Amino acid sequence: MKKVLLMVAMALVMVLSGALAVSAAPKGIDFNGAHFNLNLIGKAKTMPGDYNNPDRHTMFVPTDTSDFSFNLNTPNNLDQETMAGVKINMTQGSEFAVLDGNATDGEGSFQLGPGKYRVYIAVKAKMPKTPGNVQIDGWVEAYDNLGQLWYYINVGTVTVSKNKTWTDASTLFYVNTTEDTFDFLTGSEANYEPGLGMWVFDYMAGLDAWVTDDYNLSDLAYFWQFQNDGAKLIQVRFYPVN
Repeated sequence: MKKVLLMVAMALVMVLSGALAVSAAPKGIDFNGAHFNLNLIGKAKTMPGDYNNPDRHTMFVPTDTSDFSFNLNTPNNLDQETMAGVKINMTQGSEFAVLDGNATDGEGSFQLGPGKYRVYIAVKAKMPKTPGNVQIDGWVEAYDNLGQLWYYINVGTVTVSKNKTWTDASTLFYVNTTEDTFDFLTGSEANYEPGLGMWVFDYMAGLDAWVTDDYNLSDLAYFWQFQNDGAKLIQVRFYPVN
């Protein structure tokens, strides 16, 4: 009987860690608590196809992105045409879904479920004789119809290497007053979280509806600039916050 109960408990943990999380994360994150798990699997070669099954919890990424770059819209505030690494488009919808699970061709897509999350990342495996470091930058993209200029706003940078701890990457999904190029945020908004900022998708929705004498923004998007130096398995966990 004890063996049966243990198996049931283990199955429940597996279901919660691989599906849409339904309970809020406590202040001290319980890494066995309910969460959505995304595995980024390093591949040395370009994989065929998109692997766009929404039920997947894996995305293929290059193990070495040193020769990868992706195009930026121009003219832009960075005064550059490309960005190093591969691009992972991030959206938010009714459920978690891997929309394009193959970033070995330079670009992938992932959809978050509804709500807000604390995000943690860990490198679980690296190739022999490589550092196994991963750098992820979160970027907001917007077009200014008045200035006819594309804006790219860095809202966070996280570097992760193989060790025994999880790295808090929540700042990738929150925009604070310092990062806000447009002076849209005051820090006193009801949905502005002290120490973090405004959830990035709330921020973009606000900018999209916000028109001033200086800015009229449209085509807002959020993406990851992903750079890998040998890691073969990167795990990303999304813990829900009410």
